[in-house]
Amino acid sequence: MVADIGWAKTEHRFRAMGTDCHVLVVGPGGDGHCTAAEEQVYRLERLWSRFDPDSEVSRMNAAAGETVTVTTETFALVEKAVLAWQMTDGRFDPTMAHRIVDLGYDRSFETINSLDMADTVRAASGAVEDRSAGCGDILLSRYDCTVRLPPGLGFDPGGIGKGLAADIVSKAAIDNGAWGVLVNLGGDLRVRGTPPSGDAWMVTITEPTVANHPLATIALTDGGLATSTTRKRRWRMACVENHHLLDPVTGLPADTDVDLVSAVAGDAWWAEAAATALIVPGESGSLTPPGCAAIRVHRDGTTERLADFEGYET
Repeated sequence: MVADIGWAKTEHRFRAMGTDCHVLVVGPGGDGHCTAAEEQVYRLERLWSRFDPDSEVSRMNAAAGETVTVTTETFALVEKAVLAWQMTDGRFDPTMAHRIVDLGYDRSFETINSLDMADTVRAASGAVEDRSAGCGDILLSRYDCTVRLPPGLGFDPGGIGKGLAADIVSKAAIDNGAWGVLVNLGGDLRVRGTPPSGDAWMVTITEPTVANHPLATIALTDGGLATSTTRKRRWRMACVENHHLLDPVTGLPADTDVDLVSAVAGDAWWAEAAATALIVPGESGSLTPPGCAAIRVHRDGTTERLADFEGYET
């Protein structure tokens, strides 16, 4: 019985995409799979970072109003982001890049505390009326792998990129012969194939900035888990404390009583988008996006489980 067997596993940790990364591979050739996974994460970071002026995302933003040919990975990133915007009634919105820069998040978070006075003045004078334009006018062509952002729009992959990267990297490992793989990019996690023991991957959800104890342990066979919180990635600009989850209606950090959401879905990119949507207010209120379940922690410490999240718990 599978539950009685402990398969050979290889683990590797590194830092990329502004966060801690963990890859666990089950089966032979683990070192090679881990090395390939790390290299692939670095490649996706180079393609998608909005802090790198040479990345494809930066090139798309700079050429807004024009058609840009991109790699298949970047095309998938934009395509899935648009789909997530549609499926969450706009609560997940990847078109807030210019607004979050106006609020001071214009560099990797490791260096954001070194903001100078010019940044503070810019943030203080930023136009609150600069709302999201949404994704409705983004043009995508699978035929020639092109993207056209409307003039003035800025695309931000921050709310979906790590999840999609975990999906891509984990699939590549399985396609190249790994028996099982876990890819965890800063809490955005994807598992596939044979777990190191038992018949499911056991994942514990923890977030010390929200609770001093594990929130839940879940069993996954093939799927994604992503956590979004307003308690991390916070900074002060013009005497105002901001966080990175913006409300598309106001163009400001979401005014919410939710501190954290962890969402489970078939893919990590969708889990990540759903987790964000369950924090940001919207007309659909607490409606859980389709195809996912979630645990949500409120500021007063109360916890709610949505869409049969209990079915994943052990």
